This record gives sequence, C-alpha cells and structure tokens, in this order.
Amino acid sequence: MGIRRAGVVALVLALLAGCGSRQEGGNETVHPLDRILRLNHLQVLGTHNSYHVAPSPGPDPTPARNITQAPLAVQLDRQGMRQIELDVHAGRSGGLAVFHVPGDEGTTCPTFVQCLREVKGWSEANAGHLPVFVLVEPKHRPGAPVDPLAVEEEVRSVFRPNQLLTPDDVQGDAPSLGQAVRERGWPLLGATRNKVMVVLNDELVTRSAYTSDETSLRGRAMFVYSDPSSALAAFMSVPDARPGGPQIDALVRTGYIVRTRADDGGVEALANDASRAAAALASGAQVVSTDFPVPAPSGYVVAAPGTRARCNPVTAPPQVACAPADLERLP
Repeated sequence: MGIRRAGVVALVLALLAGCGSRQEGGNETVHPLDRILRLNHLQVLGTHNSYHVAPSPGPDPTPARNITQAPLAVQLDRQGMRQIELDVHAGRSGGLAVFHVPGDEGTTCPTFVQCLREVKGWSEANAGHLPVFVLVEPKHRPGAPVDPLAVEEEVRSVFRPNQLLTPDDVQGDAPSLGQAVRERGWPLLGATRNKVMVVLNDELVTRSAYTSDETSLRGRAMFVYSDPSSALAAFMSVPDARPGGPQIDALVRTGYIVRTRADDGGVEALANDASRAAAALASGAQVVSTDFPVPAPSGYVVAAPGTRARCNPVTAPPQVACAPADLERLP
C-alpha cells in the first residue's frame, strides 16, 4: 500500500483479515468464488465526499471541512477503496460540477465527467477489479436544481453499457427490482467484476420523473436510495451502525445492500474513537464509508491494509472459506 499505518484501529485490522488462505496453481481460476458469491456477499470500504480538498488554513476550520482526500485513482489503487461519493451541482456551463457547498469548493476533480473519467481510466487499467460503487448526491440550490436525467446522461457519456451494473441487470424479468433482490438475489460476483454501480441519493420529489413516480428504474443507469416498502428497494442507507445495527442486520439478511458510515464530520477522528467504525464493520453493511482512509492527526484511520474487500460477516455463506486474494487480484 505504500502508506504508513501508524495508529490503525486494531479491530479494523482484525475484521478485514482474510479467513484462511489458498494456494493456486497455474490452471486454477484466478477468482475461485466468482460463481459462488453474489455481490451482496461482500463488504468493501469507501470514502465520504471523495473529491474533497480542505480550504486554505483560516480561523477555526471545522473538522468536517479540514479533510483532504487523494485523487480518486489513488483511493481506488493505493488505498483499496471500492466506493466513492460525489456531490454534484448544476454547473454554469451546462455540465455538472463537483464540490461540497458554496464556500467549501475544494475538489480534486471539478466536473462530474472528469471524476467519472478518472474512475473509468483506473477501471480499464485494472482488469479483474471488484465492482466500484459510485454514490451521487445532487445538491439542489434555488434556481439551480440538478436534473437526475442530466446525471444519467453524463454517466452514460463516460461509461459503455458493459461497464455499468444497472437496475435492469438485477431485475431481469422480475415484476420489480425489490422482488428480484429479495427472491432471486444479486448477480454472481463474476458478473459484476470490472463494472461500476452508480447510486443516486436524491429526494423523492426531485427524482419522481427519473423513477416513474417511484414505480420503476427500467432502462436507467442508476439505482436509488430506497426503503423496503418501495418497488425500487435494492440499495439502502443506515448512517450509524451503533443504534442501527439491528436494522442493518435485518436489511442485509433480506437481501438488500446497505451503506453505513464509520465516522461523520471529523468527530470520531478528533476523539480517536473507533466504536462507530467497529460497529459498521460488524453490522454486515456491504459498503462502509469513511473520511479517513489514511490516518488523522489523532491516529484515527479506517483502512484496508493489503486487501480491498472481505466476505461479508453476516451475509456470506458460512461454509465458504474466503481469503482476500479469492476476491480480487490486481497487479
């Protein structure tokens, strides 16, 4: 990984360790679990506000703003992240801009297309990678709303159809996406390799045209955040696994993919408090996001040394012996 891991949370290290090892000969499958595990049987780490660059030093910077992330390709490559999050704004020139909020505009990739191209470039250079989750949060401002169809257009302008894992790929011929997830399950891991799964985090009122009034994502490139009562139920958010652990457990056992956060606003980092990260990793949430894939000044870090993913502690078949090298092998 090339990064000093001083202060790494011991429990994170233990939880991300592989369960067993496997010697493979030249004729064996590189990823032997591709036809056994499904997408929801994994657990991966990702970053929150993945583009963010802290503003210039000033008086009393807030912990949430005083965070700088590496370029996206570095996060995917050297830091082992398999999820990124992008905030998008309606840009002045017609395209979508990426930054946090006015007054906090530091970013490693100023436009949505530029960010996506960086992910695509890394993906094409790393054949065999696990799917990458791209979470997209539109930031609607008065007079400048973000149209989900514009987000879709830019996603499709960058990625070819075979580079995306779409709702249609999961729903198939099922009556609804939610029913497909619950009854048939997610695609096998091998069918999701080298792909990007884009998830729109938008309000119901501003995404109604995109979701056909919350009835269908047929033909769409992106999943949406949802809840179990929705026909679109597939990807969900439970931000804090400490109070939300039982909820996450129930959701992932039903078949849904859940994203949770290991920390928020720099609070845990300031206190070097790993309790939320430990709860997130133990919960079975498939996607665990952090602001600190590298150590904070306190030593707090949620890192994946030497591995990009592990078999999910709740959803993976208990009889399957799973080492990190069985899930992803990159040069």
